[in-house]
Amino acid sequence: MSQTEFEQAVFYEIAPSIIDSIFYDRRILPPPPPSPDFFEKEEYKKDIDDYKNSDMYKVKMRKWERMKDSVERDESLIFLIVSDSIDTKYGSNYRIDVNKLKSKNKKIRFKYRSEFSGENELWRPNDDYFIAAEMDFSSISFNKTKNNGVLNVGYSMGTLNGVGFRIYIKKNENENWTIDKIVSTWIS
Repeated sequence: MSQTEFEQAVFYEIAPSIIDSIFYDRRILPPPPPSPDFFEKEEYKKDIDDYKNSDMYKVKMRKWERMKDSVERDESLIFLIVSDSIDTKYGSNYRIDVNKLKSKNKKIRFKYRSEFSGENELWRPNDDYFIAAEMDFSSISFNKTKNNGVLNVGYSMGTLNGVGFRIYIKKNENENWTIDKIVSTWIS
């Protein structure tokens, strides 16, 4: 087995764990707290607990709960966009086969980045499907014994909305690849 074939086999084995570890549906994130200047208003001078007891906050949270429930019950597909290929450290590359990518979330499907002509098309709302994120995978660097590795993953949810991860992987006692540690490396 060549170095590229080995890396590709490891990638398809560990990809589902990576995807399930870093995916989240941004549509169900709770609303952010108000800005600091909001609390300069006379009625909320006390603190955030005073605000959380207000009717305004309670209405906002009920609205969010309804929307969250609606999204969770919705059976529409969620798409993750992936690079068409991965350039390896061995001077070759391989095409990612989206049919081999899996997730425990049964609504998740995958599309190639090349299916979209530009950044604007990628993040334009579409009634047929929801694009949750674009994921970019680096090549996997292995130690000499090939029982540990590391790769980088970019997870973007919009033009200036993303996060990067360094993911450490290892073989467990059953010779299966597992995630050892995930470290956030950048945010925008």
